[in-house]
Amino acid sequence: MFKKIKLYISTRKWLGLLLQILFAVALLFAITIWQTRHATRGEAPDFSGTLINQNKLNLQEYRGKPLLLHFWATWCPVCKLEQHTISSLANDTNNSHFRVITIASWSGSELDITNYMRQENLGFPVLVDDDGEIAKLYGVNGVPSSFIIDSKGVIQFVEQGYTTEIGLRLRLWWLKNT
Repeated sequence: MFKKIKLYISTRKWLGLLLQILFAVALLFAITIWQTRHATRGEAPDFSGTLINQNKLNLQEYRGKPLLLHFWATWCPVCKLEQHTISSLANDTNNSHFRVITIASWSGSELDITNYMRQENLGFPVLVDDDGEIAKLYGVNGVPSSFIIDSKGVIQFVEQGYTTEIGLRLRLWWLKNT
């Protein structure tokens, strides 16, 4: 039976290619599910704090629009690759229908984060979580991690690792239009 299947696939190269692509997509999907298995789902846990620009933050106040909650660290090379994507999204929120909050976990003091932001020429809102308590609240076990929360405060998407700007924008757009 396997010989017949192999012969059928080999005579139809497009089918073999399609099966390889489907296998790769399924594998990537399985890896994503495994990486985010401990992440919080459902209603986003509330927290409050002070951003490095001294503005007060209470997550409840961000309801009404989709929100990208992004966990990162100064020492993380993947976070560094992604920081301009996050900056672009945060700068775009003035004209858009979503918001961005970033949380610097396990990265030092507020002064350390402020210096890093200045050095890298970044301006997105940052809450310092040096002890990782907010990260634990969300089940974050690696950075970067992104939680995309709908306007009602429910986590709809969780990503760990590098995520493209178009991927994040599409998810936020989807929540804005549903």
